Amino acid sequence: MPLAVTCTCGLVYSVSSTRAGSTMVCRCGRTVAVPACERPTPQPVSVIGRDQPHEADLADDTIQTIKRMIRTRELPLPGKCPHSGKPANDVVVFRLHFDPDAEEALAATEQAAASSAGWSLFGLFSAKGGATTAKRSPHALGHDVWVDMPMRVSHESHAEILLSRSQKHFRDMLRTVPIYARLLVEHRTARIEALPRHSDGQPNHGRR
Repeated sequence: MPLAVTCTCGLVYSVSSTRAGSTMVCRCGRTVAVPACERPTPQPVSVIGRDQPHEADLADDTIQTIKRMIRTRELPLPGKCPHSGKPANDVVVFRLHFDPDAEEALAATEQAAASSAGWSLFGLFSAKGGATTAKRSPHALGHDVWVDMPMRVSHESHAEILLSRSQKHFRDMLRTVPIYARLLVEHRTARIEALPRHSDGQPNHGRR
């Protein structure tokens, strides 16, 4: 029976029961103990997109995990600067903005499109439903939720990152941290901005 192994970074692994009582290395670099007794393997956290059950709960869990890891000083992770490859001796805070209502509308539109492709007899009906949902403009919904994600960078790269507006580059850097990569998968349409670290070194989280 497979064993469930959970790292403090939030990643969940399913390993063979023959490894019970041993240790393994997580992708984040931490050493994780494999439980000595068997227990049911939990549902892995989605890394695919919008088609898993209870997705809103999973997304909220990811945000709560990030907040907890920041409080316990597990984040930002040590290591090299993802921008320059040099030693990371400074901190930039990446703020991720997303609109839950807009994401729900996008998921509904994609689901309608998938249904239309799979059920030709109801194609016109599904297409009409998808078009109606798509009219809900994210800008009109105006429900902005933001999450701050601190990341260690080199002092030399700090100013360059703050001046950048490249969403692709921001995402590429954030994906080097597993828990941030998971959040990006859960919020595919989110907008990211780079901020200087706060005076206490801890980012904020909130709703506007």
